[in-house]
Amino acid sequence: MVTRKSLGDLLAETPKLVVELVKAEIDNLKGEIAGKAKGLGVGGALLAVAGVFGVFLLSWLIYAGYQGLNEAFAPWLSALIVSGVLLLLVAILALAGFASIKKNKDFSDLEAVDSIKDDVNMVRGLGHAADGSDPLDDIPARSSSASSTGSHTNTGPQTNGVQR
Repeated sequence: MVTRKSLGDLLAETPKLVVELVKAEIDNLKGEIAGKAKGLGVGGALLAVAGVFGVFLLSWLIYAGYQGLNEAFAPWLSALIVSGVLLLLVAILALAGFASIKKNKDFSDLEAVDSIKDDVNMVRGLGHAADGSDPLDDIPARSSSASSTGSHTNTGPQTNGVQR
């Protein structure tokens, strides 16, 4: 027959079990991240090699275009046409790149960071978000029969249907 532990013994073991669980979860997470990182490294190396070969391919295609234009134009004009097309392509890509950088350079308003700060503050019992507002204000209000008829007037602070 299996001997049962008393409630006191079970409660005494709980912190130790929680710590072991957290450690096991962290070890599991480390293993998963290591596996993903290895896969990302191999994929990145393969993409780098493909990029090098792509640069060589592009240079050969440009040379082939130059030689093709030499059949119809003088060599200096062919070189000028190819250079003009490349200059136009570089300008378009550079302007698109600068626009993308300008649009995405501000990291001060990330929603994920605010959400994490809200979660930490709620766990700590502070009851307010990182920006000073109430994190419960983000929860949509429940519709009630009184608010749908328009007869409900509340002059106090809004709780958005959440009991505190």
